[in-house]
Amino acid sequence: MNKFTKGMVAGAALLVAPFTQAAVIEWSYNVTTEWESAIFSGGNANETVSNSLISWGAAGGDHTDPSQNAANSRSGLEISDSPAMGNIFTNDMVPSPTNTITHFNNSLSSAFSTLTSASVLTTLNLTPVNPVGPALPAFTTSFFVDFIETPNTTPCNFPSDTVCDDIFIIQFGSLNSEFVYDGVTYFASIVELSGNLTPLPDATCARAGVANGCLGFTTPESAFTPAQFGFFITTRPVNVPEPAMLGMFGLGLLGLRAFGRRRSAKK
Repeated sequence: MNKFTKGMVAGAALLVAPFTQAAVIEWSYNVTTEWESAIFSGGNANETVSNSLISWGAAGGDHTDPSQNAANSRSGLEISDSPAMGNIFTNDMVPSPTNTITHFNNSLSSAFSTLTSASVLTTLNLTPVNPVGPALPAFTTSFFVDFIETPNTTPCNFPSDTVCDDIFIIQFGSLNSEFVYDGVTYFASIVELSGNLTPLPDATCARAGVANGCLGFTTPESAFTPAQFGFFITTRPVNVPEPAMLGMFGLGLLGLRAFGRRRSAKK
């Protein structure tokens, strides 16, 4: 059993354990995710960087259109569903979905600039609604992205579905935020719900110039890959290795759902 699997098993055992520290509290939440910066290398400077979109390639191209040829297309990383708003219950182990980062991979001419790295900031705002209370200070988490726009020539030198998949690697700050409300300690934990963010093969990490055990995904040419994030709140820490925690809900959410407290039962 590898370390990732052990982390998932340990996390599942913890998540199904009963919580007895405090009565359930309902919160309203607002989660925003936005790009802070991006770095490009080489070629023509047709880059676009906004809060929601980083794109590069032909000036008139469309990053969502995979049918364009390499001289006229664009690729991109886009944030959607931001801000995300709703209500969440303490110790309800079914995570609330928040924002999504999607990689659109299109074939590009070597004349264009390519993305090499980016940073993204997620801000979580919580307000108690049961019992009613003042809004908490905002929680912020920074993520850093290493990105490889691979040339479409062999050899790829890493496992690849096409010639050659682009590589998205994420490096994160803390996935757990601890806070105290009305004398009780709570933990807000970030997870990834699609199951697309996983530990990558060593060869893929090496191709990206990062250490073994990196976390991310690869996207075939003319395809897109979404990574949807979510979070939950507990009254005890979720003691799972952070890479495993990001992926464990995408891989095992259906099995854990039966143990989560149903929201409808709490209303």
